[in-house]
Amino acid sequence: MQSKTIIIGGGMAGMSCALKLLEAGQDFLLITDRLGGRIMYNAESKVNFGAYFVMDSYTHARKLLTRQDLLKPTDVCFHNSERERFAVLSGHTVSLLPEFIRFYLAMRTFSAHYEPYKKRCQTMTQKSALDLDPYMAEIFAISASQFIRQNKFERAASDYISKFTYACTGVGTDQLTALDFLNVSMGMIVPIHRFAFDAQAMADQLGDHLVLDTIESLEQQDGGVNLQGKSGQSYQAQKVVVATPAIVTQQFLALKEIRAACQLYVFHVKAELKPIYNKYEMNLFPNTSEIILTARQFDGTYLIYARESAVDLYKVCTRFTTLATMAWDKAMYVQGSAYVEQKIGENIYVAGDHNGLGLEPAALSGIYAANQIINQTASRKN
Repeated sequence: MQSKTIIIGGGMAGMSCALKLLEAGQDFLLITDRLGGRIMYNAESKVNFGAYFVMDSYTHARKLLTRQDLLKPTDVCFHNSERERFAVLSGHTVSLLPEFIRFYLAMRTFSAHYEPYKKRCQTMTQKSALDLDPYMAEIFAISASQFIRQNKFERAASDYISKFTYACTGVGTDQLTALDFLNVSMGMIVPIHRFAFDAQAMADQLGDHLVLDTIESLEQQDGGVNLQGKSGQSYQAQKVVVATPAIVTQQFLALKEIRAACQLYVFHVKAELKPIYNKYEMNLFPNTSEIILTARQFDGTYLIYARESAVDLYKVCTRFTTLATMAWDKAMYVQGSAYVEQKIGENIYVAGDHNGLGLEPAALSGIYAANQIINQTASRKN
């Protein structure tokens, strides 16, 4: 089977690339075993077992999703232990107001740089976009904990902000880049919503461009790329966009270094939480806790995220019945600052959140790959 372009992987990066190529009338195939990638939405239970929310600032990612209810900041509690916890509306929050002001000012500076950076990432590699802004290059190179110390909001980060970023990433601030930390922390500034994802509607939109298969090997040759599917089908393309998880991309392209992945385990339970947790829609925990967060669902059931598969859910529940589980042994590639090139040779592009955490960076990387392919087609015609 031949196509001008083949996209491997149907996550946010692959789908964003496909829709951009579809809009431009390009010849392509999107090959995946499942649409959604880290989006794992169960329409029957209305539960997301992967990515849990979408920010209003996610301009491109939210086009592929349907926003649902707003997550209310006042219905969240931040726990240090069973004895020490902080609601958003509390005297403790007020006591840290100077630090929250410094955090807010840091976020405003970040946003002023990040929005132009996102625009550049649609037409140039992330490395090139970073090189054009020393501020962005610096926050990519330093850890979140360094940034927090430099901007002097350590207590606010410890008691509140780092618990939110831990809930989003499964790792502490020592392991995150400042760029990823600030990107995720935008969820404490802008509205965030739970969302639904309609995989069938996406499949219908892609039509014959969608092929359900798993690519097992990739081989470059003069003028193109050969791919072998698990189904036994062979594929040939002039251009390939590798929009797979970083570990798969590393194997396909023999990459030397990628970021390390975190582990996340999601438990959907019918439960009665302990009284100190039952009061709030969401409970967030420090990175010393195996339990990362609890989130009440539409029907009164709960999602409990943990970093260990054998976690004791009685730490937060008085009783529970497990309805479903999801294991993400390599959930997100968030640890370290390794950079994956987005163009390999003349025929291969890499898309995904390998260099920047989140649905929006993944979408942007797919759009970048599509724009490069579209521009090459236009220049040949001219």
